Amino acid sequence: MMLLGDNDEHKEMPLILRNKAPRWHEQLQCWCLNFRGRVTVASVKNFQLVAATQPAAGAPTPSQATPPPPPEHERVILQFGKVAKDMFTMDYRYPLSAFQAFAICLSSFDTKLACE
Repeated sequence: MMLLGDNDEHKEMPLILRNKAPRWHEQLQCWCLNFRGRVTVASVKNFQLVAATQPAAGAPTPSQATPPPPPEHERVILQFGKVAKDMFTMDYRYPLSAFQAFAICLSSFDTKLACE
């Protein structure tokens, strides 16, 4: 008897998210992320998450690895940032649900409250 999910062919790879690396902005002389106008206030809470291109240690690897996209072309899956005093914006896309995205963003307040 084979239980649902026992077949390795039908198991999905886990989604591993990582922070998108900022790029150096020559004119501003600082590290920046492009929020495409959605985030307007600098904050330590601002972040963007992209799918990791390298599997985590111990994670199964696909049989045909594809080269990682250039950093500026990485597909942002979740972004969160400040738009005014005590006001933030959250943008997310599949495969995250609204609940998952909100939980990730809410967790960013746990460790950075005293930073601003």
